[in-house]
Amino acid sequence: MLTKLERDGFTCVESIFTTAEISNILEFLDKNDVKQEFGIRNFIPQYPELKGLIFTTKLIELVSHFSKDYYVIKSIYFDKPPNTNWIVNWHQDLTINVANKIEHEDFVNWRVVKDRTVVQPPVYMLDQILTIRIHLDDCTAQNGALRVIPGSHKEGVIPIHQNPDFSSGDYHLCEVNKGGVLIMRPLILHASRRTENLKNRRVIHIELTDTALPEGLEWNEAFHFN
Repeated sequence: MLTKLERDGFTCVESIFTTAEISNILEFLDKNDVKQEFGIRNFIPQYPELKGLIFTTKLIELVSHFSKDYYVIKSIYFDKPPNTNWIVNWHQDLTINVANKIEHEDFVNWRVVKDRTVVQPPVYMLDQILTIRIHLDDCTAQNGALRVIPGSHKEGVIPIHQNPDFSSGDYHLCEVNKGGVLIMRPLILHASRRTENLKNRRVIHIELTDTALPEGLEWNEAFHFN
């Protein structure tokens, strides 16, 4: 896993969650009428009971292979149901969420929104972030599985106008079964298409780091999971 993540910027690991564990998460979402359009941010802090359901022994063990000092800095719940469907064009995940705006060298593109302050940190910080996408449904080409460009995370920040067209097939399709996870670096180029099979594609997106922010800045969402 470590070698593949370093080389390609992503790796898929199946069967991290059992069928029963996924059912428990889905039952919680249904019981609490958790619905979304385009994503629920600060997801775990909004539903703290999920912490014990998501951070199972097996997931914590998986994360420890990459760093024993990771903590969560972002959690989002996504769904692509038939009635709320969209395309995500090729992009990199370039921003973090902080609690306040304090200017620091190499922190750029500040944007203050209702519940958070968004900023693009220096590349060295993005390189230390680990993204884990937990699949609550089978994720296939027909329901918007993520497409990634292997190795693109090594190119730093790629200006959006320079992004080539990968529609000819120069990408990897990350099909993952229910209970599996996709692990990736934020700087990898990725995209997804609309769902075509009228089935949900529910994903819990978690970002972790073991790197501290410069003095004065605070994460908008940060917690340890063990």
